[in-house]
Amino acid sequence: MVRRLTEGEFKATLTHNMHDVTTSATDVLDIWPYVESVPVADLEGHSIFEHFVEVVYRSDDGCFDHVLVMTRTKNVYLAVVIDLANDAFYGHRLLDLNREYGLS
Repeated sequence: MVRRLTEGEFKATLTHNMHDVTTSATDVLDIWPYVESVPVADLEGHSIFEHFVEVVYRSDDGCFDHVLVMTRTKNVYLAVVIDLANDAFYGHRLLDLNREYGLS
């Protein structure tokens, strides 16, 4: 089951320090069936770029991984949040850094 996270739910999975574990993460979930199940409306007009993960960040407390899946728009990602304690998908959120931080 896919679940779109609210801004508050997404931010609650962040810690002050998020660590890049892209090359060191083990026992990872296959995110692609989840990504392919995300409703088109949740992508807000963006589309996924192939099957490409830009980076994986782990929360300081070791509870969540944020898997940033590239879209075809620069600085826009589908953030898939993994609940590490339950080895399950927690949800997803479109992360539009252009909109949030005024990037171009």
